[in-house]
Amino acid sequence: MAAMGITLIILFVVVAVILVASVVLGRESREVESARDTEFLELEGVWVRYRVSGGGPAVVLVHGWLSSSRIWEQLAGRLAQRFTVYSLDLSGFGESDKPLSGYGIRNGSRLLYAFCAHFGLTHANVIGHDLGGAMAVKLAADHPDLVGRLVVISAPADENQIDLPTMLWLVTLPVLGPVFYALGRAARPVRRLWMRPFVADPVDLTEEVVDDAGRSTPAAVSKTLSVGRREISRGRLARQARIIKIPLLVVAGEDDQIVDPQSVGVWAGGVDKAEIWLIDECGHLPMIERIAEFNAQILAFLTGDARYLDQISPGPAPEEGAEAHYAEEVDEARPSTEPSGPADDTVDLSPRPATSERDNAPRVVRKHGGRYPARTPPSNSHADAVEEPPESAGRTGRETSDQDFLPELPDDLFDWPETRREFGSRVRPEDDASDGQNDTSDYPPEQEEPPRN
Repeated sequence: MAAMGITLIILFVVVAVILVASVVLGRESREVESARDTEFLELEGVWVRYRVSGGGPAVVLVHGWLSSSRIWEQLAGRLAQRFTVYSLDLSGFGESDKPLSGYGIRNGSRLLYAFCAHFGLTHANVIGHDLGGAMAVKLAADHPDLVGRLVVISAPADENQIDLPTMLWLVTLPVLGPVFYALGRAARPVRRLWMRPFVADPVDLTEEVVDDAGRSTPAAVSKTLSVGRREISRGRLARQARIIKIPLLVVAGEDDQIVDPQSVGVWAGGVDKAEIWLIDECGHLPMIERIAEFNAQILAFLTGDARYLDQISPGPAPEEGAEAHYAEEVDEARPSTEPSGPADDTVDLSPRPATSERDNAPRVVRKHGGRYPARTPPSNSHADAVEEPPESAGRTGRETSDQDFLPELPDDLFDWPETRREFGSRVRPEDDASDGQNDTSDYPPEQEEPPRN
C-alpha cells in the first residue's frame, strides 16, 4: 500500500508539473527587442518584419502557418527583376512580434491592409500560401481596389480540408499542446518530423522550413490554426470569395498531405476570372519543391506573357530506378530568353466574352507531353508574340492528345489514374457526409471522365 501511495504521489506531481508548464508556455509572448526603421513596421499594435526589393508594379507575398517570409526567397529574387516585391512576417511568426492574441484570417487580413496602406499600394498583385492565401482572399474581397491580381497557393477553403500529421496535431491540443511545441522547438529532429509531410520528396525539405517551424510561440501556433479554422468553416470565406472580380490563379500540389487539393475547385468555382494550376508530384510547398516551373507560372500569370513558360524544358528521360528532373530555369544572363512584355507588367487578363456556359468554367492547367500549354494571350497583347511550345516527350513518354484538356471542371479534379508518390492518396470525408452546409460553391453535375490514352 505504501508503494502504491508513493507511485500515485509521483504521478500527481508529474501531472501537476506538466499542467503548470503548459499554462506558463501557453501564456508566452515575444516582442521585437530592436526594431530597425528599415526592416520593421508597427502595424495593428505589433512590430512586423518586412522586406522590399526590386522595382516596378507591386507584388505582396504572404506566407502561411508555421512559416515566414523566408519561404519566398527564390520567388522574390525572380520577381524582383520586374516587380517591387514586398514580403512580411505575419504576427506570431518569423521575426515579428508574437502577442497572446490577434490571430486568424480576419486579423491577418487587417494586418495586410495596414501594410499595403503604409506603402500606398493600390491594385497590387497579392500571392498567399496556406492560411496566408485565405488572408489574401479576405483582403481582395473586402478591398477590391487594393488587389489587382490574386494567387492562392495550397489554401484550405473549409476546415475539413486541413489534415495535420499526428506529431503536428499534438501541438494544437488545448492543454498539452504548449508542452509538445516546446519539445519540438528544443529538438530539431522533432521539428523535422513535423514538417516532413509538407513536401512530397524529403530531399526538398529545406533547413529554413524546419527552423521557421520553431520560431513561433504556442499561443501563435494554436490560435492561428484554431481561429482560422472557425473562420473558413462551412465555406464562409469561400462564399465571400465569389464577389472577387479580379484574375485569380489557384495553385495546388496533387500530393499535398496537409491541405486537400480539392480546395482549388471551391476557390475557383465562383470566381469568373479563375484559373487552376495542378502540380504533379508536388506537396504543400510548391515554391520550394518546383522552383523553376513555379516561378515561371507566376510570372506568366502576373505579366500575361506566356513565353516565361518556355523557360521550363523537359529534362532527360527517366533512368531506371531514378526520377528525372524536368524543370530547369534558363540562364538569366542570356537576354534572348527574357520576355519583353509591356512596360508596366500589368496587362489586362480579362477573358473574352463567354459564348457558352462552358467558357465560364475555370481553366485547369496540367502538363501535356512534358510541357505546360501556352497561356491564352490577353486581348490587348500581340498574339503572335507568344510561341507555342514544341511537342516533346514528357516524363511518361506519351504524346499530347485533345483528351488531356478538360472540357469543364468536374466535382473530382483528381480522378485520373496516375501513380501517387510515397504517401499515396488520402481518404477524404465525402461531401454528403455533412449536414449539407459545406456546399459553398456551384459545381457542374457529375459527369463521366473521358477515357485517357
